[in-house]
Amino acid sequence: MTPRFLHRAIDLIQDAIIITDTSGTLHYLNKKAGELFGYGVKASIGKSIGILFLPDDLTHFLPNILRKTQVEGGYEGENVLRDRNNTRVFVRLTTSFYLGNDRDENWIVFTLQDITKLKELERNYYESQRLASLGRMVEEIAHKVRNPVVSIGGFAKRISRTISGTDQLQYFKRIEKEISRLEGIIDQVQNFATLPKPVHKKEDIRKIIEASLESISANASQKRVVIDFEVEKPSWNPTVFIDGPLLAKALSYILNNAIEAIDGEGSIHVKLFSKDDFIGIEISDSGCGIPEENLGAIFDPFFSTKPGKVGISLATTHRIIKEQGGTIQVSSKRGKGTRFSILLPKERRRKIRTQRLS
Repeated sequence: MTPRFLHRAIDLIQDAIIITDTSGTLHYLNKKAGELFGYGVKASIGKSIGILFLPDDLTHFLPNILRKTQVEGGYEGENVLRDRNNTRVFVRLTTSFYLGNDRDENWIVFTLQDITKLKELERNYYESQRLASLGRMVEEIAHKVRNPVVSIGGFAKRISRTISGTDQLQYFKRIEKEISRLEGIIDQVQNFATLPKPVHKKEDIRKIIEASLESISANASQKRVVIDFEVEKPSWNPTVFIDGPLLAKALSYILNNAIEAIDGEGSIHVKLFSKDDFIGIEISDSGCGIPEENLGAIFDPFFSTKPGKVGISLATTHRIIKEQGGTIQVSSKRGKGTRFSILLPKERRRKIRTQRLS
């Protein structure tokens, strides 16, 4: 078996394999290692393996790995490294020590498995568990709060019918109004807590957007807000696997928030476009904008800067988009308006299920 054959065989392995001397100088990288970290295989020879470690880990962590491997024969653990663009890469790192006939033939073999996607799935799992736990708690609280609120509202209405004095009557009318507001808040909280899991099927995303625009048209007209809808490059197929009713709910929340942000006459522009493997939706308004210090919190449950608002609609929107496999981002300038950008995958199924492979 020739060395050339061995090199080719190692290049076929789907784990990154790196060989260094005892000081950590690179002597060999297989093809997968070059792809994972973005370094040319030949150009990397002679450099320190420290180029793959975070700066804070060069003082103790890397030397400890080299020392532990030589003394104990190996190291194993999950670690964060970095690629050529300084992007963090999660890996399962295993080292082995090859003891040769003399010190010049002593080598350290690094085997690295890319677990970045696995870590992302892990984070999503724990986030879904957290939301499920929060949902159960909120639903229970809403259930316990609703009963006394309804009772108080009912008694207030009964008493107001027996009162003739104008001054006293206005107080009970105020109680009825506040009770009605509380019931609305409870409904919003329960809707967030009991949001159903998405059921995906083929939907024309243009029709979903048009239905959302129709649902808020009366509110827009009353507030003197003009809405226009643009489809960029209409030749592409707008049919995607998605939960149409949930997406329509999310879009309606964004559009209603945009209407509320506009003081007097204004406009909202909705654009549908295609970008690589995604379909994008942009919703831009000419409203008051969002303060920069609040941008990072607008998707948090119960965050709101508006008096009397519970801060659930955008949290619900974020959850819907995320559970559909998409992303949502917001940009805003105070006094110049806000833009929400949504990207949704055109095809949720793997290519091996949907395309004939060449």
